[in-house]
Amino acid sequence: MSATDSDPGAPLPSLCVVVVNWNGRGVLADCLGSLERSDYPGLRVVLVDNASSDPSVSYVRSAFPAVEVLVAPENLRWAGGNNLALARLGAEGWPQDQVLLLNNDTVVPAGSLQRLCAALRDEPRAWAATPRIVYADEPSRAWYDGGLVGSWSGWVRHAGIRRVTDRLPVADRFVEYGTGCALLLDRRGLARCGLLDTGYHFYGEDVDYCLRLRAAGGAILHVPRSVILHKVSVTLGAASPLKIYLRSRSHVRLLRRHWPRRRWPILLPAQVCYAGGHLLWHLRHGRPRAALALVAGVLDEWRGRPLRGATVDSGARRMVT
Repeated sequence: MSATDSDPGAPLPSLCVVVVNWNGRGVLADCLGSLERSDYPGLRVVLVDNASSDPSVSYVRSAFPAVEVLVAPENLRWAGGNNLALARLGAEGWPQDQVLLLNNDTVVPAGSLQRLCAALRDEPRAWAATPRIVYADEPSRAWYDGGLVGSWSGWVRHAGIRRVTDRLPVADRFVEYGTGCALLLDRRGLARCGLLDTGYHFYGEDVDYCLRLRAAGGAILHVPRSVILHKVSVTLGAASPLKIYLRSRSHVRLLRRHWPRRRWPILLPAQVCYAGGHLLWHLRHGRPRAALALVAGVLDEWRGRPLRGATVDSGARRMVT
């Protein structure tokens, strides 16, 4: 049953939205304000602050007193911050039917939560659901319209990226992964798969979790009629060397964890072509630091070089300056 076929009289699932924040004071008003205006019945919102140095915590407590604030002792990053909230919800016995992991640099239009949650409720095969995500500064173009994973090539990418949304399908469908920008989970998936893997430093945790969900028997439902606006790359910048370094490290970790050895004769050449193409693109556009960051990320992860908490800050200074 699709969201459009839902019983309008059926009660909506109870919902908790988890928002992880690190020095995001400038985007919180739009994000939390849109949730406050969503009119979702009984909505619970939990903000996890990853030891921000800006006034995020005091602002939220003053401007959005209904939002529960969990303050982490250090920057636990996206996975660790979400895990802090998920562990709290698990200890409470999962009081809400569904949990939405939502980026702080998003805006949720009216009705989107209702459509997304109803679609997951009405599809028994799905343990997770994703909305269509569009660029906040160009809402007519999609940033995410489903996730694609090459089972042999290892290519992981968004479907529909940068395409005009009027030309994209609107029917609900199953996809291979959902982005952590807005990932709705139900109790079944959470009970089977538990917490996110914090071994991914900044990227890949969402794909890893969705692959685990599917391996355990669940499906990922994409709901294009639910739309969320995303202020893309507010945290690290659109194409910073640090972002490229972290993404390439996480991608290698993902491949080693989920692609069996029997696929490697095809996987490795495909990945060499993929990485080589990106490397040449950066060099052609005069971005040698980005090219070096890509290679460094692959080699560091392959060699098992530790990535400590301070690496992000020091790496940003080293690679961006």
